Amino acid sequence: MGIGRVHKCVGAVAIVFAGCSPGLAAEGEGSAHPHTWLDGLLSLRVAGRPLVEGEAGLAFAWSLVAFGILAVVSVLATRRLSVRPRGTQALLEMVVGQLRGLVVGVMGPRGVEFVPFIGALFIYIAVMNLLGLVPGCMSPTSNLSITAGLALVVFGVVHYYGVRERGPGYIGHFIEGVPMRFPYFLLAPLVFAVHLVGELFRPVTLALRLFGNLMAKETVLAIFIGLVAGLAHRGIFLPVQLPNMVLGIVVSLVQAAIFAMLTAVYLAGVLQEQEARE
Repeated sequence: MGIGRVHKCVGAVAIVFAGCSPGLAAEGEGSAHPHTWLDGLLSLRVAGRPLVEGEAGLAFAWSLVAFGILAVVSVLATRRLSVRPRGTQALLEMVVGQLRGLVVGVMGPRGVEFVPFIGALFIYIAVMNLLGLVPGCMSPTSNLSITAGLALVVFGVVHYYGVRERGPGYIGHFIEGVPMRFPYFLLAPLVFAVHLVGELFRPVTLALRLFGNLMAKETVLAIFIGLVAGLAHRGIFLPVQLPNMVLGIVVSLVQAAIFAMLTAVYLAGVLQEQEARE
């Protein structure tokens, strides 16, 4: 159930996020990842202008690679759907079922309608995270522009549903709990400012958490690969990077799950506030 919706939502997340990503981070920001086979894009020029500018542009190109991988897998996996799933369809239905259980567990019954969006976030981020473990590739999420774009998508969706559920009265939840009588209402501006700052810092923490963990994974992996190359040059073959690659798989999936679950928590907060009022 819902496999097609999750696949379509992956595309929607990628397209919306694509509009947010390029240029969010400063050009020339540091990156510890080794050279990849897309680095050549940095030297290509069209009408005298660079086709891809800086590390942010390169990371964006890799995010499109991740989207392309998902698009191909989606088409191939859903060509021949059957009532009795087996092989790839069975695996995908198991993944969708697990995602549905997690989202509903966090958000309650209304979480079902958000499974395509949150599931798409998890799958898309997981693929981008895992790309860095493939020789010659990089994790787009090790660049702050990419994680900031994803966080802005979540920020926009959460507050869109807040306004849709409560209308203009949504702004009132920023001062909820403050008695509207003298002298307590004098605290309303302070409470509003504190709540607003908290809301604005949500996408910041989402972006920095994912970026920091993936940058650390890429950096450590690059160090170990360099060590292996140095030892091999001396005639010593010692694959010390392999245990770290296994750990990298765990980190990649866990960070994707954390991002998706925090999105579910933020959406649940908006929906449950409305249900409590009703």
